[in-house]
Amino acid sequence: MTSLFPARQFDQIVEVLKTEEGFRSHGYRDSENNLSLGYGRCIEPSVGLGITRDEATDLLENDVFRSVEECRRWGWFDTMNASRQSVLVQLVFQMGLPKLKSFRKMIAALDSDNPDYDLAAAELLDSKFARQVPARAARLARQLRN
Repeated sequence: MTSLFPARQFDQIVEVLKTEEGFRSHGYRDSENNLSLGYGRCIEPSVGLGITRDEATDLLENDVFRSVEECRRWGWFDTMNASRQSVLVQLVFQMGLPKLKSFRKMIAALDSDNPDYDLAAAELLDSKFARQVPARAARLARQLRN
């Protein structure tokens, strides 16, 4: 990317744009009422650049990494098999750790010397999440049981 300009000049332009645009971590409406994010990246359909698949993948990978780290706050997480860990990471990604912590009965079924995966799966299926995305919840519950 910097082959168009000397690296120093490129870096200076980036720093100026950071200052001029300002950073916003959430979507916002710019001065033209276009949906934007970050340092002025317009993502408004038919007007802006949006994001590339590679940029979306970078965001996803960062979010999965963060979700894994959040799941590791439960001491028992690392004792689970990879399939069950995947379920929890996906749930944290989907709804966030605070919301998943509200699944008290499911978490209690997992947080014991003898985890009850069938009960944890049943509790997952008995949730607003399962009513909103029943096929996904069913897949995750099956994965939790195995």
